[in-house]
Amino acid sequence: MNDSLVSRLRDLKLSGIIKTLDVRNEEALKNNLSYMEFFELLINDEVLNRQNNSNIKRTSKAKFPQHKTLEEYNFNYQPNINKRFIYNLATCEFVHKKENVAFIGPIGTGKTHLAISIGLKAVAQGYKVLFTTVNEML
Repeated sequence: MNDSLVSRLRDLKLSGIIKTLDVRNEEALKNNLSYMEFFELLINDEVLNRQNNSNIKRTSKAKFPQHKTLEEYNFNYQPNINKRFIYNLATCEFVHKKENVAFIGPIGTGKTHLAISIGLKAVAQGYKVLFTTVNEML
């Protein structure tokens, strides 16, 4: 890779392009891509890199105590929980409607797991999230 080019890309803060430039160049040569096709691949790589970095930062700032997903949640363990409703919450439509959501119930029912997993879905959709408990708010 050309050191001068990498230096310019660094100056422009285009780290996503730096990461994939060699691979994309080989791909362009192998597949006889036009300049515009090659450029589009590089720009897409940069956008994806920035989105990933942004998600990582938002996840860190959310202060989730652990990583939990909806796919890991055992709805059979808590049959009273409406799976369709929970998955609907994960679309984050309630944010658009400016509605509040609170998980209430006895210890060990999966409130934290569900809150974290929905919070992670919100982060993936570009929302800023802050995980907290009632005790921390009081």
